[in-house]
Amino acid sequence: MTSSDAPPEAATTGDVPQLIEAIADGVGVVEASGEILWMNNRLAAQPPEVMARFSDACRDQMRDGMAVPRRAHTRRFSVASRRFEVIISPFVGGPGATLRAVGVLCETTARERLADRVRAIDTAGASLLALDARILNPLNVAERLKLLEGRITQALKSIFGSDHFELRLLNRESGQLELVIGHGIEPLRIGTNLFARPEGNGLTGVVASSGESILTPDISNEPRYMTGLTNAKSSLVVALKLDERVVGTLNLESTSASKFDDEDRLLLELYGRYTAMALTILDMLIVERYTTNQRVSGSLREEMAVPVHAVRNGLSRLRLRLGDDADAASILTEIERSLESVEERVRNCTSGPRSVLGLDRLDRERGKDTVISGRRVLVADDEAPIRETIQSVLGDAGALVEGFGSGVAAIEAIQKAAAASRPFELVLSDVRIPDRNGYEIFRAAKDASPATAVILMTGFGYDPNHSIVRSSQEGLSCFLFKPFQATQLVEEVRKALSPETDAGLPAG
Repeated sequence: MTSSDAPPEAATTGDVPQLIEAIADGVGVVEASGEILWMNNRLAAQPPEVMARFSDACRDQMRDGMAVPRRAHTRRFSVASRRFEVIISPFVGGPGATLRAVGVLCETTARERLADRVRAIDTAGASLLALDARILNPLNVAERLKLLEGRITQALKSIFGSDHFELRLLNRESGQLELVIGHGIEPLRIGTNLFARPEGNGLTGVVASSGESILTPDISNEPRYMTGLTNAKSSLVVALKLDERVVGTLNLESTSASKFDDEDRLLLELYGRYTAMALTILDMLIVERYTTNQRVSGSLREEMAVPVHAVRNGLSRLRLRLGDDADAASILTEIERSLESVEERVRNCTSGPRSVLGLDRLDRERGKDTVISGRRVLVADDEAPIRETIQSVLGDAGALVEGFGSGVAAIEAIQKAAAASRPFELVLSDVRIPDRNGYEIFRAAKDASPATAVILMTGFGYDPNHSIVRSSQEGLSCFLFKPFQATQLVEEVRKALSPETDAGLPAG
């Protein structure tokens, strides 16, 4: 039967034919053998394989049972990359009529594709949050971030087909959008920052300030776009939110126009919530570790003060009782010196990032170090005690060391030395330093002289700008967690300055 014929025993008056033509992606009447007795034009326009699978679905359903009147049954099938479902109902004829069925064909490709992508988002998001203690405890902060970075990168590539993205977190105090993870997009120039403001901060600043995503099919028509990816044609920027509070942004860019659509926007917003939760949990763990160390250190100093005071009082009483006994006085003096050494060691250990440990175990009698001697080294740390200690240790080993307490001054010195064709051979910098962060100092050193080795230092693993992970991607020699041993400092400096040493390996 052709599609122009009326369905058996059906009324064809008024608007009924037009209504039938508007039903889903096709409708037809099928007998028990699978023959299509009637179909509308939409079904007739489908490829032969689709019509064959449609009739098979109706036939199989009639074979399996159509006993309940007016009950609809659903069957699904796929043809190539297209997905369909058929809603099948008994066709009620007159008395003695043969068994027939009415099938309504609906293409579900887009709906099921979206469902598949949502499930992929849920799976990828769950992997970000499934970082339990067994996984995290053995890892330092940089390794934890690296683990998250790998999972985020894989999800953005597999679900959104994007290799070019930036993830930034919002510093609530300054309003700055600090880069955490970036792939394929050139970093901003040193000293240039993005803020959560609607003007002059690109689409990222607009999204961070408004909380509303921006989909740009053609960036040539978007005056607020700030150059990121070379030859970019389209972009998608979403806000990372926790309880509707913006905590950062996620920006995808592509060299293809109209790469992203509204479905991508919806899914990236969903994935952004998982990302925001994962990074916030990680930051909470880092801060907890930092504050716990400070609290334990304070308690240790307080607890040590009482027995140390008692020992000193006991030594004073013994001196009075022993009088002029020279041998006893010598022993008491030795005990006092040991007690002072204990106090100094406790002070150094509990002062945390402000100290270098084990200075008394460093063999300074051996003279200049053959690897370190004569090498130009810059130390950047706003904590004068640790900066001066590092300068002293490396200076004793023969290095030519300059120290700076601010990031701007350090970068100026790096650039000036390179311009004079006397670049620093090694730069050691804390990740938290006034005016700049560790990554900016790392980038300045590498831009001035790619051969310059860089070591970053951080207190208890605290890295608010995520400088360590970003620098590790680009050739960081190593990172040191304060407080570190003086011998470890010398050893890592030797490795960084030795041409045969592989770069990018972290230190303890």
